[in-house]
Amino acid sequence: WVSALFYGLYFCVSWAYRIRLQAINEYGPVIHEFDPWFNFRATEYLYLNGAKKFFTWFDYQSWYPLGRPVGTTIYPGMQFTAVYIKNFITGDRMSLNDVCCYMPAWFGALATFLIGCLAYECTLPENTGTTVFGVLLDAIKGKRTDTSTTVSKADHVVMFGLSTPSLECAVFAMGFMAVVPAHLMRSVGGGYDNESVAISAMSLTFLLWTRSLRAGDDNYSYLYGILAGLAYFYMVAAWGGYVFVLNLIGCHAAMLVLMGRFSAKIYRAYSLFYVVGTALAVQIPVVGWTPLKSLEQLGPALVFAGYQVLYYC
Repeated sequence: WVSALFYGLYFCVSWAYRIRLQAINEYGPVIHEFDPWFNFRATEYLYLNGAKKFFTWFDYQSWYPLGRPVGTTIYPGMQFTAVYIKNFITGDRMSLNDVCCYMPAWFGALATFLIGCLAYECTLPENTGTTVFGVLLDAIKGKRTDTSTTVSKADHVVMFGLSTPSLECAVFAMGFMAVVPAHLMRSVGGGYDNESVAISAMSLTFLLWTRSLRAGDDNYSYLYGILAGLAYFYMVAAWGGYVFVLNLIGCHAAMLVLMGRFSAKIYRAYSLFYVVGTALAVQIPVVGWTPLKSLEQLGPALVFAGYQVLYYC
């Protein structure tokens, strides 16, 4: 049965990749739409001139006749990823154009796999012993939910270090992610746009954040909190939608306090995520000090401050 599940995993990821290659198989490695063409032009400039000139590049051919300071108005994560792949992975086997055309399909398959990993983590017995309804019911009764013994009573079988039916949940999640239109339309081959890379970064951030909170594992919460901060930094570098990621994790951290789940483990995980992620995010020129000045990002900052008060006071 586990072998069948692994085949299901391979089937979902491989078909997620094949579906996204349809445009390339039919028309060849051609970049399409307006934004992907500009992104490719920016990637080409970075590849030929290096990072220092890229961040000071003023493009007179964009936003004509005003021109555009590209280095301070672009989220450069995708461009740096493409240049890294070209320089250190594909080399002369693929042109820069081909790398940029195939990247959305590569990252689309990666996002499919990461969503499966997130579903697996969320359905482990260590993490499914309570429900929000149970916690709310305990709150109405005026008592605090005991999280030390909240392990799911469902029948979980461990094979090769993996838990089932969590594996089944992971495979089904991959199947949905492989074909969901909202993701598919932003990760088709040739659609070299920010979202194609950012969805993978977003999925990885959520996965590492969830892993840092795994019940019964207090030893590595700090490590996964740091990794979540690094993944969030990549998300910030890739797309302006990072605000959604920050606020969602901040809301989750606040809800954990309201549900009586605050602990040293959660404090370490969120504090390290926020400090590492924000410290790196402000290094992106287009972002700057926005995480500490923008009203829509002050919520997670207040949650961080509240965590310090709760922990030390």
